[in-house]
Amino acid sequence: MVDIIKIQAIHEYCKQNPQHKAALEAWASIVRASTWDKPEDIVLQYGAKAIDLLGKKDNKPTTFSCKRVVFDISGNNLRVIAKYQFHPKQKRCWLYMKWIGTHAEYDKVNAKKLQYEIEMFK
Repeated sequence: MVDIIKIQAIHEYCKQNPQHKAALEAWASIVRASTWDKPEDIVLQYGAKAIDLLGKKDNKPTTFSCKRVVFDISGNNLRVIAKYQFHPKQKRCWLYMKWIGTHAEYDKVNAKKLQYEIEMFK
């Protein structure tokens, strides 16, 4: 089971961008019904073209993985950045909402390498 942490972030985004409401609500519904035990399960469900598992921001041995995933939603018109945390004993995954935006907005975030640390919703 996947729990979306800060689900209200989707509602807040949709208030300002109502044209994306149906796509984001459909995505959230699918995610909540999912069962993920590891990052590869996310890729298996959505496909490698619709998911980008973010690793480390740099190649330094002291840098840890950011444990984030970028979802392509609504025909690649929207992007969602979320941080995942797996809890095997509870058979749960927590998905923390970090950022929602259009593909064009994501390209700007990506160009500055902010996708590893951006926090739109606190």
